[in-house]
Amino acid sequence: MGIVCIIGKSTDRVLEEIILSRLSKTYRVTYIKNKSLVQAGKGYEIIVSDFTELKSLYLPECIIIMKNDGVVPAIPLPEKSIIIVNSDNTDQLIRLKNTNLNVITCGVNDKDTLSYSSSGADCIVTSLNREITAFSGRKIQPLEIPLKLEKMPKDIYYPIAFTALRLILDDFNSELGGLI
Repeated sequence: MGIVCIIGKSTDRVLEEIILSRLSKTYRVTYIKNKSLVQAGKGYEIIVSDFTELKSLYLPECIIIMKNDGVVPAIPLPEKSIIIVNSDNTDQLIRLKNTNLNVITCGVNDKDTLSYSSSGADCIVTSLNREITAFSGRKIQPLEIPLKLEKMPKDIYYPIAFTALRLILDDFNSELGGLI
């Protein structure tokens, strides 16, 4: 079972919509937010918890996705955590700078772990710019990954962060698996 923690304002629903519409095609997603629980899809179980702030976390490993306005928790995070951040958010980067955590930066800079090479009204091509290690332990080499969405969000960070999530999950059972 994979565990994903999303941190940021509850009114920011972009990741929630992308995860439920896309990830539930290949996984059984249990999405927990505020006082709601949604379950969708079939397959490998993934639990996604959406927090405004995170006050405690007692897990051996997890994936943490920071929303644009999310504040990096001031609590100890599991050593095997992978944290996805927007490289434009300097506060998040500063708080993570002196940690031993695996940080994946997403944005429009070619120095980011993931950036994008092109985008259109309903598609973005995300570029993995350097090798990363998925939770399975498999090394994923640089590549380009197309992502088609019914409606492209105004903020390009979210589709890039979603692609990072799929790579970390080592998503073999979807169309992404054929591209790796």
